[in-house]
This record gives sequence, structure tokens and C-alpha cells, in this order.
Amino acid sequence: ADEQVKVRGFRIEPGEVEAVLATHPRIRTAVVGVVGEGTDRRLAAYAVPADPADGIPTVGELRDHLRRGLPDFMIPSYFTELSALPLTPNGKVDRKALPAPDGMRPRLDGFAAPTTATEELLAGIWAQVLGLDRVGVQDNFFELGGDSIISIQVVARARKVGLHFTVAQLFDHQTVAGLATVATAEDAADAEQGPVVGAFPLTPIQRWFFEQETREPGHFNQSMLLEVAEPVETEALRVAVAALLEQHDALRSRFVREGTHWAGRVMAAEPADVVHVVETTGRDDQDEWAFLDARADEAQAGLDLADGPLVRVVLFDRGARGQLLFLVAHHLVVDGVSWPVLLEDLSVAYGQAARGLPVRLPAKTTSFMRWAQRLTELAHSPELAAEAAYWRTAEATAVPLPRDHDGPNSLASLRDLSVRLGTEQTERLLRDVPGAFHTQINDVLLSVLGTVLTEWCATPHVTVDLEGHGREDVGADIDVSRTVGWFTSVYPVVLGGTSGGDDPGAALRRTKERLREVPRKGQGYGLLRHLGDWEPGPGPEVAFNYLGQTTQAVDSAGAPAGRFRPTGRALGRPQAILGDRTHLLEINSQIAHGRLELVWMYSDQVHDESTVRRLAQRYIDALDELIAYCCRPDTGGYTPSDFPLAGLDQDVLDLIQQRFDSPAVPGEAAESGGAS
Repeated sequence: ADEQVKVRGFRIEPGEVEAVLATHPRIRTAVVGVVGEGTDRRLAAYAVPADPADGIPTVGELRDHLRRGLPDFMIPSYFTELSALPLTPNGKVDRKALPAPDGMRPRLDGFAAPTTATEELLAGIWAQVLGLDRVGVQDNFFELGGDSIISIQVVARARKVGLHFTVAQLFDHQTVAGLATVATAEDAADAEQGPVVGAFPLTPIQRWFFEQETREPGHFNQSMLLEVAEPVETEALRVAVAALLEQHDALRSRFVREGTHWAGRVMAAEPADVVHVVETTGRDDQDEWAFLDARADEAQAGLDLADGPLVRVVLFDRGARGQLLFLVAHHLVVDGVSWPVLLEDLSVAYGQAARGLPVRLPAKTTSFMRWAQRLTELAHSPELAAEAAYWRTAEATAVPLPRDHDGPNSLASLRDLSVRLGTEQTERLLRDVPGAFHTQINDVLLSVLGTVLTEWCATPHVTVDLEGHGREDVGADIDVSRTVGWFTSVYPVVLGGTSGGDDPGAALRRTKERLREVPRKGQGYGLLRHLGDWEPGPGPEVAFNYLGQTTQAVDSAGAPAGRFRPTGRALGRPQAILGDRTHLLEINSQIAHGRLELVWMYSDQVHDESTVRRLAQRYIDALDELIAYCCRPDTGGYTPSDFPLAGLDQDVLDLIQQRFDSPAVPGEAAESGGAS
């Protein structure tokens, strides 16, 4: 107990870190201590090399070595090479004689400031995409509210300033200081800068779509309605949209049925005029919106898979009320991660065209065609075949949901309802909860979903189809951080709930462990099922999708002066009403305008609104409970804003922590006035 130290709410035995560090063949001996004060204490490692001529490994190598045997919170922030450890006359390590760590950053109010140009650039990018005033070099990306979708934006924005790294590297190096050690000025990705033309193999998600045998396959879209800050010139808009279609090859795709299969092809150019101007003057507000919705319906239903186009842009000219810009694209060529890229490029292109300049957009990343080819290569690899047993087990655990009625699960019967988490609780979910258990937002949301569904189904486990962004690491030569297309991956995950005597943290830990066990972040399931010889089972009846911080993603897209801003309002029907749905319940979640929103979609021929509303409210209540649990002092999930103790000496803070950790003594709280 005398050897234990307290760092950022975690009790750590430095000897454990020293033991793992000393197992590296290039280290003879090591000692680990604590530097910094108060809430800004950090672990610092000092190592003596086995061979002075070779020295100790790089910081990145040492961190990777330690992660094989230690959790993230036990990884030192600093590593310093010494020729020998300072000793006391008794032969023990003289910790007081240890020098200041190499790379120790200047600190201002507990803030670790960048000291290199790379760190400065990375910290600025993180602050921008996360909506923060500043980011310290030792702050954890996911504990700041980052998620897998935002990580793609970080990679894309870093690329624009000449820094190159992968999403996988960001997951491995979750601080600015760590990421700066692997970021390079050289781009290893293969990215054709000219037009990409020709046939391409369909990806798993595209094959999934065509396997549904939808009656109107051309009507399955994503769209966005934008406010226009300044009047838009029609011809400049046409030039900008033409540049957009030239830059993002997937937007020029065509899909045709060849016998029993569908084939994809990218055209050399888009021959159609995709920009339309619609006058709406002379109508009152209610009548105008009905008119806008009808025209948007026409645009939504007017996409043609074989002959094109698969994109339409409608400029609504409302006279004195200003303009609105409506963008619609078939889902086969666009996804949620694509929209911030499209908005940024549209804004840049329009600004240049309006000034009479030639349009110059950022360098392309790897084409969607090359991505599709790489997935086809992976689908026939031996390592993928080894995943089959895992996925068959996950499929086999699916259980049917309770039903209120035995009616059809049709698109025509689709209904939805929304619930929201409060602004303050959403902020805690983003900033405080991840640090309590070193989790990501998806872990938390899925843990709560497991609790709600297992209670409803009266079963210890449920299986849900989880939608991911799909832009996973498939090789250093592939970078799709700014590539437009449909990359989504869908795969089954097994969730559990709370069992007798469990606290919410136990369920969260189990969920986190299950999700970390998923091979290849779920990408392999789609490859096996849709590109291989696979006989699928019945599958889960619930689908879940976390879309990330959608307004933050758009706000950080870099649109000049906010020329085009999403209204958050939907227009027209995104898909036809003929045919059947694939899941009984679909839950789409996102953080928009500072609040977590969950949209529950269901068939009113299968479930009553009261049933779904009860589930949705139970979800919010369970999420509130988990957030409260993670922010309790005894879970390590509290922050200085919860308890204003930042000015106290560390010894006093340790005594307070011991007070929280110690068993309660009957009557003591009353005698002390409840201070404990």
C-alpha cells in the first residue's frame, strides 16, 4: 500500500509498470514515478538501456510494449533514458534525484501545451473538430468526446495541412503527444487525382441493398436542406456542383441488373444537368412548405440507377424570404461521413466560382473503386475465413422480440418517435463518462440498449445489428477519409443487461469487452456474408446506429463564412413506401445541437406506439442512471467541476478519496453532519 500512487483518479502500483517495462529486451532496469501536482499528476518512466550504444526504444515502441500487459491509464506520459539510476547510500533508488522527464511540457493551469509544430497542428485540429477552446497534448481524444466518426475527420483535416496518419493509429495513440510520434509528412496512400472511370465490384453494403429486392430501388436516398446565408448565383452554383461531381467519382455511378446480379460502373462525366431552380414566391408560409415538400418529393423519386443521375440539387428561390438549397443523393453513393466532405467542397467550389476563379478542391483520397477492389481481395483471404466461427455464433444467438400484433412489417406501416437527453447530461456523456471506464460513446449507448432489451425480452442476452461507418483500416495504401461513397458496415453484436447485484458499471465493462472482441471492427461479417459462400440465419430484429456529433461534424467542415448551413429539417420521402422493412426496431442516435437524440422506428402493425415509447423512455432513464454512476466519486469518474477541490493539497485529496473508498460506519454520517 505504501508504494501505491494516485493518478487521475486511478490507484496505480508503479512496480507493476516497472516490471512490464523491464521485460523489453533493450531495457536493463527501469523505475516509474509521478510528476506534476494535484489533478495534473502523470506517470514518468526512467529506463537504463541494456546496451548503451543502442539506447532505449522510441516512445511509441515503449507504449506499444506496455499496452500488451497494462491498461491505458497505467501507460506513463513521459519516458527518459538514463545511463544509471541514482541510488541512495543504502543502494535504493533515489527518486528525489531523478531529473525532470524528457519532453516535460510547460503547464498552464493544468494544461499541457504543445511544444512542437506537429503537436500545435494536431491540437488545433482536435479543438476544431471537438468544438473545444483548446486541447492539451496529454488529453485523451475519446475522453474529450471524440468518436470513430470524428476520428475520420481528424485524419482528413490533418491531411490538408500535410500530416498523415491512419484512424487505427489515432486509436492506438489517443493523445496529441502520442499521435505526433507517428504522424508523418509522407502520404503512403494510393490516390488517383484524375477522373476514375470504369466497372467496380459491389461492396458488401451495396450487395445487401440489392438483396432486399426493393420494388423501387432507385428511391432509397439521403438528403439535406441547407440555409443560404447570401444569395446564390445559379451559374456559379452549376459550376460548383459540376466540380463536385468531377471530384467525387462515386457520384457519377450507375447500377444495372445483369441477369440475377447487379453491376456498378463509374461514368467519365455526368451528362445530366442536376441543378434545378424552383420559384416559390406568392405563397403563405404553410402553403410554401407544402409546395417545397412536394418538389422535394419529385427530386427524391427522380433518381435513376441505370441512366442517372444519382444526385440532384434544387435551389428554392423564395423571394424576400431568401433561398434554400436541397441536396439529394442515392444512398448507394453517399453516407453520413460523406456529407461534411460534400458541404466543405461545395462551399469552397462555389466561393471560387462566384469570384470567377478556376475551382481547386483538396487532393483526393483513395477512390471508392479502389476501396471496393480491396474488399474483394480481403473477402478471399485466409485470415477472413478464420472469423467465420465467431460470426456464426453471433448470428445464432439472435432472439425474437415480443410483438403486440402479427401484422406486416412494411415500409408503409413505418412510424417513428424521438426522445432526447438533456443538454447537461449530454455534456457529461461526452466529456465525463468516457474517462470513468476508458470507454467510447458507442460502448455506453450499447450497454444501455442491452439493459433495456434484455429486460423487455426477459433473456440474459440479445443480439442487435450494429451499423458502423465501415471505413476501417485495410492497408496503409488505402485512405478514404475524404472519399465520398457508401461505406457502412452492418454486423451482429451480442449484448447483455445487468444481472442480480450488478451495478451499471459492470454491464458497461462487459459491453466494452464484447465490443473489443469483435474482429476487424465488424467489417469481416459483411465480407463473409455478401462476398463469400454464406448461408445467413434469421438475423437480429433490432438495428442500432450512432451517427456521431452530426452538427459538430458539419460545423467543423470548414465552410467559408457558413455559406450553406443545415436546417435540420427533412423534405420529401427518402425512400419508397412499397416493400418490407429489414428490422422490427431501428434506433438511430446522434448528438445534434448539444443533445443526444434517439429516433426509434417501428411498424404500427407490429408494435403499439405505447410499447415503443415505454422502451425509449426506459432507455433515457437507464442512460441517466449510468451517467450518474460514472460521475460518482467512488468510480473515479468525477471531474473538478463536480467537486471544487482543485485548490487543495494532493495529500488532502488523497484523504478525501480514502474517505469515499472506506466502508460506511453506522451513525457516522449523522454525527459528522453528512460531510463524508
